[in-house]
Amino acid sequence: MSLPLPAKAAAFCREMAGTDLADLARRHGAGDRYDRVAAALRTGCLPPELEPDLDALDALAERELSEGFYPADVLAYEPLPGAPATTGVQRWACPADQCAGRGRVRPGQPANPPECAARHTPLIPQSVDT
Repeated sequence: MSLPLPAKAAAFCREMAGTDLADLARRHGAGDRYDRVAAALRTGCLPPELEPDLDALDALAERELSEGFYPADVLAYEPLPGAPATTGVQRWACPADQCAGRGRVRPGQPANPPECAARHTPLIPQSVDT
């Protein structure tokens, strides 16, 4: 599967919060790659030169953890014929539109949203229909 660079960066950003990817990278001599990607995400800059770093970190995770961090499938929403165009469902999204967010905004969920691991800013509710 060929993922575009923003999707690869989003997968990396998600892993920054949920795993010990930084420690894994440092233990295997790839700490510099991890630091370059993390620094770029913090500044909001995503140059194409980062793609080999992202691919190498994903390959390291695949090799050491038997599971990479790139998504196997891309989810999308399309309404069924005759159904309303919007569902009202929201997900937590990165305000910089870089990371993959943190799942569904649930009714009655506490007001404290999850945080973007790269930028340390609160995620924002966003419609899944857009």
